[in-house]
This record gives sequence, structure tokens and C-alpha cells, in this order.
Amino acid sequence: MVGYLFRRWGQAGWGTWQVIVTSAAIRGCYHLYQGFGGFVGNIAMGVVFGWWYTRSKRVMPLVVAHTILDVVDGSLAPDQTVL
Repeated sequence: MVGYLFRRWGQAGWGTWQVIVTSAAIRGCYHLYQGFGGFVGNIAMGVVFGWWYTRSKRVMPLVVAHTILDVVDGSLAPDQTVL
């Protein structure tokens, strides 16, 4: 989502922070199934990831970071099985 939306909204004339905040809000919304904490945490992650993308224009480090966060979060949750 980051690579596509940042490019398209940038072409549409949106400002950098407008793109970052809107993208982060969308990310938070589609993680609402995780509850309010998941919503807020994913907005924060979206802002950080968006900021990184605007500086680097690289998506793969974000994919790796997201994978690491999912693995660590899943392995530390006592009510979930990792695998």
C-alpha cells in the first residue's frame, strides 16, 4: 500500500505529511480487528513506515520490518500459537 498510495497521492499534489497521516489512518482502520490498541499501534507504525518510505523510496525494508514485528508479537503473545 505504501509504495502505491504515496506515489499516486504525491502525483495528485498531496503534501508529504498529508500522505503519511492519511496512509497511517487507513492502516490503523484495517487493523481494527485487533482492537483499539492494534488501531493506535498501527497508526504509529504507519507514520514511522511512511516517514521511512518518503526518505528511502524503498518498500522491502518495510516488508522485512513488518514481518519481524509480526513474528515477535506472535511469539510473545501467551494466547497464540506460533507456526
